[in-house]
Amino acid sequence: MLVKLIYASTATAAVTTQTVNAILQVAQQRNALRDLTGMLVFDHQYFLQAIEGERQAVNDLLAKLMLDPRHSRVTMLSYAPIEVRSYAEWSMEFKSAAAVSKSLFLRHGCSSRFEPHDLSEAGALALMEAFRVSFPEA
Repeated sequence: MLVKLIYASTATAAVTTQTVNAILQVAQQRNALRDLTGMLVFDHQYFLQAIEGERQAVNDLLAKLMLDPRHSRVTMLSYAPIEVRSYAEWSMEFKSAAAVSKSLFLRHGCSSRFEPHDLSEAGALALMEAFRVSFPEA
């Protein structure tokens, strides 16, 4: 069974562009081996990530993420079975939350700032879809 997980977390230390690139490189390699796909949105403080794949592979990755000391406040926003992957072309794509208009966050969340912990499940799904479709270069 395919599932999609969306979670938010907070960086525990300053995260540089080099750190994000290193995280992405490892994630892309490991996800490709496990048939996981997804997208990571980050703004130098908060992570918002969607991961799709076979249920056990997603569950195993979530267990590792919960223990990763690079972030805290890991909050599951959505976890549901899916029929079709939204991110099938990406083992792990990256989008910068700092690169988009505040109106996008107002449309899908409670404020004009990127605060993924405050998103509802519907808001998280809609925001991730907006990043996927509307900001291919973000």
